[in-house]
Amino acid sequence: MRDVAWRMGFTLTALAVLATLGPGVSLDTARHLLERALGRTPEAQVRRYLAAVSEGDRQAALSLWPSPATPNSALEARRSSMTGELLNYGPDLQYRVLDIVWWRTCCEPGVIEDRDEAGGANIRVAIHRAGRPETVYLFDVLVPGGYWGAAASARLRKWTLVDVYREEAAPLAWPWRQ
Repeated sequence: MRDVAWRMGFTLTALAVLATLGPGVSLDTARHLLERALGRTPEAQVRRYLAAVSEGDRQAALSLWPSPATPNSALEARRSSMTGELLNYGPDLQYRVLDIVWWRTCCEPGVIEDRDEAGGANIRVAIHRAGRPETVYLFDVLVPGGYWGAAASARLRKWTLVDVYREEAAPLAWPWRQ
């Protein structure tokens, strides 16, 4: 309930700021603020997944990393094993985002600088706990069906966690990687 109240407050504040800025504010800025207020960002997806893992809630973690729409036994096995591996960090799990590589998913996938036009994010996260060395994991988060940005009247994005893997491993769900 607290989370809902916080989001509603943030949303109302964002709308008040947009009203104050007037018609000169870009739609990209408004959409970006609304996505953040609603918790619809790649960073929020990673945060929710790792919160479920640190609470020891396997089912909640797996629900935040849904099974692929097209059956993929290798990805399904990774989904289960990576969630188990991260659950082993326990409640003392700590993490920090090292960097985010934004991807366009329209036309031809590729790295872009503008997060507002992105339909994919490759997030490098260092995870550790006291007495255990830091390990870097990659979290691939995509907008299902791709995202065409301004080319298709930029809609609110719904980001989905599609893959989690150690830095030295290859991606299974999103094969393009820098």
